[in-house]
Amino acid sequence: MDAAIGRKGVETGFGLRRFFPVARRWARLFLGVLLIWAFMFIVAPWVEKTPAVEPIIRFIEENDIDASALYYTEIEEFSEAEIHMENAMNFAPRGP
Repeated sequence: MDAAIGRKGVETGFGLRRFFPVARRWARLFLGVLLIWAFMFIVAPWVEKTPAVEPIIRFIEENDIDASALYYTEIEEFSEAEIHMENAMNFAPRGP
């Protein structure tokens, strides 16, 4: 009788077969949260201290620039600046 109940439980989706997909989904959720946390508190501060990024961050802080607001509030200015920089790079004066 135990074998029949066990077999019936496995066939109908009760027991371990039902538990593993739920556990897998919870594990993926916790892994995703852990990856986001690791990026915010480990990777981003480490990148912030690299020689390539540190001068940029220092410049932004010294000039009191709100870097998060630039993209959303000054889109027109950025597009004009981008066009100007592209033209300056493409049509830069050449030496003799």
